Amino acid sequence: MNITLKQLRIFTTLAKSANIGQAALALSLTKPAVSMAIKELEHQLNQSLFERLPNRLKLNSQGELLLPLAHELLSRSDEISSLFDGNQLSGELHIGCSKTIGNQLMPALLAQFRQLTGHQRQSLQIMNSRDVCQLVARYELDLGLIEANVCLPGQVLIPWHQDSMCIIAPPNHPLAQQKQLPLHALDQQNWVLREDGSGSRALFNREVAPHLNQWHLALELNEAMGIINCVSSNLGLSCISELTATDALQSGKVVALDLAKPLYRPLYLVFQENKRQSVLFQRFVEHLKQSVNG
Repeated sequence: MNITLKQLRIFTTLAKSANIGQAALALSLTKPAVSMAIKELEHQLNQSLFERLPNRLKLNSQGELLLPLAHELLSRSDEISSLFDGNQLSGELHIGCSKTIGNQLMPALLAQFRQLTGHQRQSLQIMNSRDVCQLVARYELDLGLIEANVCLPGQVLIPWHQDSMCIIAPPNHPLAQQKQLPLHALDQQNWVLREDGSGSRALFNREVAPHLNQWHLALELNEAMGIINCVSSNLGLSCISELTATDALQSGKVVALDLAKPLYRPLYLVFQENKRQSVLFQRFVEHLKQSVNG
């Protein structure tokens, strides 16, 4: 058996794109070259790795077994390639963040890490928490930072930080003038909320909705600015991170209701349990922990 790194790189790229044409484009290869490499890899392993579906490929159970090992070998290869480039930390780190973390916290954290270590090879994807966990499970991301406990089997979830949440309303809303509101005082209201799978929606479902006899979902949006604008236009209340709402609160576009009990949600780090933790991975996780503790 003579499996090559090139074959594994083609395999992981095809597993991500599920399309031979897209994989070929990403790798600067022809489609026949990609097909031949996969066929040769399957021949050497004496196993099929993909289900051939109309217009796409899907990893089968054997492909799922190979994927984490292929990513580990490619990661080690990249570390060897950059071992003597003068940078203490080598390799590349693929990070996924839920939207509040990615938009409000990660830019500064990345800038600090690059300044402290000189390491520049990090990629960042921003999406909702559930999507982050799915990409972590597929080894397309090394590390996820999420706002809801929606991790999948085989993943490690570590509490990392705490986020203050608020209920926002238009400035002229009757509840805006009241103090120390219990959550049941928010009954019979319209709400503009994030989609299922997001940390904000999970917090609302867990901490707010059980106190309400009746509430109405006026709109469901996947962008915080759209939610803030809808609340400002009297379409409903919303449950949102204070970090995200800071500018709108300071400008008076919306107001935070005075609640009798503050709302908090934990923020988490998530990664695959069997993923090899490189020096770069460990150093970045340590940086994240120190940033919130010090």
